[in-house]
Amino acid sequence: MRKTTDTLWKTMCLLLGICFIWCLSLPYFMLSNADQDIISMATINRLGRDGNVGEGTGRPEEKMKRIIKIVNDLLNIAESSDNPHGPPALKDYKEELQSVQIHMEAEKVKGQLKDEMIKEMHLDKIQLQRHVAHMEELLKLQLEKEEKKIQQLKSVPPPPPLKDCKAEMQLFQFQIESEKDKGKLKDEMIKDLRADKLRLQLTHMEKAPPLMKKKEEMVEKVQPLKPDKKFEEDTNCPLPPMDNHPECMGKLKWLSQMWKSQPCYAGYGVNGSVCSFLIYLSEVEKWCPVLPCRVPLSKKAEVKAGSDYAVVRENLTDLYTSLEKRSQFRWIEQRIRSMERVWVEAGRSLSAKYNMKERKAKQILVHPGLVTAESKAMIAEAAFNGGPLGELVQWSDLLSTLHILGHHVYLTASLPDLRHYFGVDTGDCSPFHLNPNLIYTDIIGLRQIKSVLKGPWFKYRCIIRVLDTFGTEPDFNHISWANKHKLASPFGGLNMIPLQFYTMFPHTPDNTFLGFVVQNQLMSEQSELFKSNKRQNQALVYGKRAEFWKGKTAYLDVIHKYLEIHGTVNNRNALPNYVKNHGIVKGTDVQALLRQSKVFVGLSFPYEGPAPLEALANGCAFLNPKLNPPQSSLNTMFFKGKPNIREIISQHPYAEAIGEPYVWTVDMNNLTEVERALNAILNQTIEPYLPYEFSCEGMLQRVNVLIEKQDLCSSAVSWPPLSALQVVKAQMSCKTACQKAGLICEPAFFPHLNNVNTLAKNNVDCQTSEFSASGLVFPAYNSTQHCWFQSDPLLFSCVRSDESLTRVCPCRDFIKDQIALCKDCI
Repeated sequence: MRKTTDTLWKTMCLLLGICFIWCLSLPYFMLSNADQDIISMATINRLGRDGNVGEGTGRPEEKMKRIIKIVNDLLNIAESSDNPHGPPALKDYKEELQSVQIHMEAEKVKGQLKDEMIKEMHLDKIQLQRHVAHMEELLKLQLEKEEKKIQQLKSVPPPPPLKDCKAEMQLFQFQIESEKDKGKLKDEMIKDLRADKLRLQLTHMEKAPPLMKKKEEMVEKVQPLKPDKKFEEDTNCPLPPMDNHPECMGKLKWLSQMWKSQPCYAGYGVNGSVCSFLIYLSEVEKWCPVLPCRVPLSKKAEVKAGSDYAVVRENLTDLYTSLEKRSQFRWIEQRIRSMERVWVEAGRSLSAKYNMKERKAKQILVHPGLVTAESKAMIAEAAFNGGPLGELVQWSDLLSTLHILGHHVYLTASLPDLRHYFGVDTGDCSPFHLNPNLIYTDIIGLRQIKSVLKGPWFKYRCIIRVLDTFGTEPDFNHISWANKHKLASPFGGLNMIPLQFYTMFPHTPDNTFLGFVVQNQLMSEQSELFKSNKRQNQALVYGKRAEFWKGKTAYLDVIHKYLEIHGTVNNRNALPNYVKNHGIVKGTDVQALLRQSKVFVGLSFPYEGPAPLEALANGCAFLNPKLNPPQSSLNTMFFKGKPNIREIISQHPYAEAIGEPYVWTVDMNNLTEVERALNAILNQTIEPYLPYEFSCEGMLQRVNVLIEKQDLCSSAVSWPPLSALQVVKAQMSCKTACQKAGLICEPAFFPHLNNVNTLAKNNVDCQTSEFSASGLVFPAYNSTQHCWFQSDPLLFSCVRSDESLTRVCPCRDFIKDQIALCKDCI
């Protein structure tokens, strides 16, 4: 029994010893290799000097093995306690335990030192932050003093103009002296910062790298600009203070070496002198401060623009210079040259009727994206081979109009052109011009402008006008609505104001009608010659491509019974034998053929082109084919992707509205109807007819009013005037409702009607009301007099309807044959 008790007692003592050793070693094992790496070499040396720790630099793994060996030996002793021969001789572990204890104490000292160092580094960090704050405050005070000095100098009246800047720059010499004093102050601050940096590097503070990077950036910012010796030596043009122009010195050095690399620098007056470098880099590229003796070019240009009135021009010579530089405009240039005398005569006529003298000349950028090589449309190249001409006609007439009206036109035809115009990523001289007052482009061009300008394009958004042949309806234009209702289109989703889309014909009242000019070449001296020409018994077919003629043989056979048929087709082999084909000819030759012919024959395609109106202007009746079923983007490949669902019921809806005796709309498959129309045409004599809005003078009048009055940048400007507003209520589209009343829907008036008070004045008593963007027919009301108002201005629409609601429509009157303008608009 006693033996058992002794055994238990020994075992308990052994366990207590193991626990004691474990407790002593616990702090040691909590220190990782990473903690030891943080302690600097200076600290390790210091521990070494304290003595008896030099051997304690062994690896923790080896020390662990030694402790485990001690524990194993003790366990062996416990296991042998029942051995009748007695326990084996105990080893002397006193030295081992003392060694471990020494190591534990050394680790404890290290931990205390580490805590002290961390506290010291926190204090250093706080001190550094105070240094930086103090430095920033001193710099702020210094800058305020400099600004006060500059303001005082600005109040001094400017000296009279001199040949150079020497006298004026002497007034600013004290600023350069103050730069030296300021540099000394900054140098002292920099020394303090560098000392802080060195201390942080020595203590290996964990946060030091990002903090020092920030400090280095601050050092660079306060580093005084030390002019290059080459620039200091030019006493005729001392450098002005450059605090707000950190890139100036680098640009000066670059331009001094590279100014001969591009001839355009000499065009801006750069001649190798420091003054010429500074003038260019301050007034053209804006990298440097403007010399005090100079008036900035931008200010000069603004003064000039303020007194620059638009004068109706007597020729188009200056316009040709821009067109001749680019092959894309070859067809456009030919058309403009052939019509120059008509344009000049129209400008004189308009000036005689209206006051055209108080107009400010606008800076206008014209960028036809469709003709650029980047668009890959090849429309300019196809113009001489039977390709579509509608867009080129519209661009040529717009350019002529802007030039005759006296505005400053800048023409671009590529992405490099655009970059150069806006000064984006240009490798050579930056351009100098005023910011544009207007930008005319198309949908492709708008996307190109966005890609060049990126974010900053938005500041030009409200001055952009997008030429859009077939129009863009509001629901296709609104990107969120289009995506939600599956109306996405490659030409839609632009989120522009619908009135910014300029159409070829006035078919979409939500857009603006720009139009074009019908080429009839009737000069005053030619009118008698025109009357003396006897018409032949012939018809000219509208269709330059052989594929337009396919499937139309029976229709053409009937016409051939009455008339000799002529064509201007690119492929003779695909035509009936009786057709006299002239091939692809110039516009003037087409005019001559129309004057000789009695009928201009439509083949149902192309849709809505300029040629039918040219036929009417030359005294030739138009045979206009019906389309059954009506054609739209819902059922016709040609309109697929167009951002609208407008239906056309004949080849040329605008001509159809003119009606007989000029336009005869027929079913090509009803040969009896075709013969009846031909007999009527041959038994009549018609005079040339041209709606005023498609004449040179009509386009000049319309575009001039749009430039002067249509402001889409400010909601405070109301145009057309509210005096033209006439409210119509109907359960149909506003386009149809206004047309039935002999008016036209005017979307510019929608915001005026979009409230309870205005509706009450127009006999709509709203019992309840709400604002919503869930529909395209607001403002509107139902049978219970609940009113809906439009919360999203981009969703106002003239062309949509809802049978369950009564629309409140903004209509206006219009000038006969000038539908874009109301009677009070001029």
